[in-house]
Amino acid sequence: MESTAQPNPLECPDCHALTADLEAHKHWHSRLVHDIATAVDKDISRRAHT
Repeated sequence: MESTAQPNPLECPDCHALTADLEAHKHWHSRLVHDIATAVDKDISRRAHT
C-alpha cells in the first residue's frame, strides 16, 4: 500500500502560509505583490489625472 501522506509543509517567511512547495509559493507571492503594486500605481495615476 502506497503512502498518501503529504511532505511536511514549510512556512513562507513573508506571509507565514504553510505550503508543500515553498519555491512555487514564493513565485506566486511575488507575482501577487507585483500585481497589487501595479494596480495601486495605476489607481493613483488615474486619480491624479481626473
